[in-house]
Amino acid sequence: MNTASDLNDPKRMVERGYDKVAHEYARLEGEIEWPRMRWLKKLLNKLQPGSSVLDLGCGSGDPADIEISKEHKVTGVDISRTQINLACQNVPTGHFIHGDAGSVEFSKESYDAVISFYTLEHIPRKEHETILRRIYRWLKDGGFMLISIEAGDFEDVLGEWLGVPMFISCFDPETMKQMVIDAGFELIDTAIEIQVEQNNDVPFLWLLAHKR
Repeated sequence: MNTASDLNDPKRMVERGYDKVAHEYARLEGEIEWPRMRWLKKLLNKLQPGSSVLDLGCGSGDPADIEISKEHKVTGVDISRTQINLACQNVPTGHFIHGDAGSVEFSKESYDAVISFYTLEHIPRKEHETILRRIYRWLKDGGFMLISIEAGDFEDVLGEWLGVPMFISCFDPETMKQMVIDAGFELIDTAIEIQVEQNNDVPFLWLLAHKR
C-alpha cells in the first residue's frame, strides 16, 4: 500500500469501489467461513426478542442482517447504493439507509445494539473516536456494541482490493481498544482473528462491549 496523499475524497472512492464489487464481495465469505457469524451470535444471545439493532456498513445484509431479522428489528446504513439495494431485497423487513456511517445521525438511546463489521477501516481514522461516541449515545443503557476492524496501523492509505482502488485507515488494536473504553464502554470480549480472503490471511480485531 502506498500513502494516499492524493486522495481528495476517500469516501467517494469507497462508495464507487463497493458499488462495483458488491456481488463479488458477497461471494468472498463463501470461500472459507469467516468469524463474523460466530461473533454475531455472541451478541444476539444477549438480546431480548424484538430488540432494535443498527448495522453500520451493512453491505448487502447477507448474512448478518438476515440472521438479526429473524427475531429483531434491524436498521442498516451503507455508503454503497448497490449494497443498499441488495440489502432491501435480502432483508425485506429491515430498514436500510443509503448514507455515510461516519456522519449519519440517530436519536439518543434508539438501539439495543449497534454492530459494524469490516467498515470502520474504510473511514478516515480521525473520525473513529467521534463514531464511537455517537454509537454510545445511540445505545440504550446497557446496550451492546460489536465491531470488527482490520488489525493494523494505517493512516489513510490506498491499496487495491478485488480489482478496485480501496481506502484503508485504522489505529493499532491497543489504541482502538482504549478508544472504545474512553468512549464509555466496558469490554466484554475481544480477540484478533485471521480470516481468509482470496487465499490471503487478513487479521481483524473483534470487540464486543456494552454501554456502562
